[in-house]
Amino acid sequence: MPFPLRPRTDADLPGVGDLLTATHHSDAYPVILLDDMAAWGAASDVVAAWVATDPAADDQVVGHVVLTDAEPGDAATVQWLEATGQPIDDLVVIRRLVVHERAHRTGTGEALLRTAVDAAHALGRRPVLDMADNLAAAGRLYERAGFEHVGAYDLDLTEHLPAGTDGFDRDGAITHRLHVLTWIGPEVPAG
Repeated sequence: MPFPLRPRTDADLPGVGDLLTATHHSDAYPVILLDDMAAWGAASDVVAAWVATDPAADDQVVGHVVLTDAEPGDAATVQWLEATGQPIDDLVVIRRLVVHERAHRTGTGEALLRTAVDAAHALGRRPVLDMADNLAAAGRLYERAGFEHVGAYDLDLTEHLPAGTDGFDRDGAITHRLHVLTWIGPEVPAG
């Protein structure tokens, strides 16, 4: 059974930062730990955001997802526009979908994704997303939810690396580039 979901508030952001730090260590997402994970989790151009919380642990944040506007000219946006043939304002991006490892296999990730897709459709917009190619479980979740993989691009993370590091460990190799897959979600239902 999924953990309970509710709209995210500003008071949740420290918990979102803690969750992102935990998922970095357990699931390799996000791939780099930034100085302010709460700010990164907050995202910009937010359309809507939700958290899953654990009532048995003082409502600790155990899941998170956010909808944002697509960024004009961004590599992912270019692929989404090409794949859908829709204008940018008809798309909304699902970002920062994370679930604490203790919430794995509870349906919480699926519930967060479904909530984001339903909200996108309620706005008359098609959900899209991108993800690092090493997140196989996330890819399976997206496929089950009706998302279609449409492309890929390489993201240079050099400017985000902590001072004094050359990159992050990617399957035993140090790199500063991340291979990212782009996905388009289900179309807005007719009527």
